[in-house]
Amino acid sequence: MKNTFLNRVSAERRVLTLVNRHFSSVEELTGLSRAAILRWQVVVGFHSENRVVPLLFDLAEQCQRLSDRSNETFMPLEKAQAKKIEEQLGELKEELQRCR
Repeated sequence: MKNTFLNRVSAERRVLTLVNRHFSSVEELTGLSRAAILRWQVVVGFHSENRVVPLLFDLAEQCQRLSDRSNETFMPLEKAQAKKIEEQLGELKEELQRCR
């Protein structure tokens, strides 16, 4: 059995590092909870048409699934989740670059 909690922490760190590199002069995104993302959105000043915040919410959900063993019977976690997170990290990177 793989340690999915460590996979989750690793994925969350990658998201936070990517976001905080692009916004180093603004307050950092400190976590992937809904409250942390909404607070950060206000500080950064993103409007509703920006895709960064919805991508962050989706990535947060994907990261949560990495350590949520309750859905293991219904959803393949490892490879499918990792692939989706990688794709979304790519999308997030593109969106962040458009924000500059």
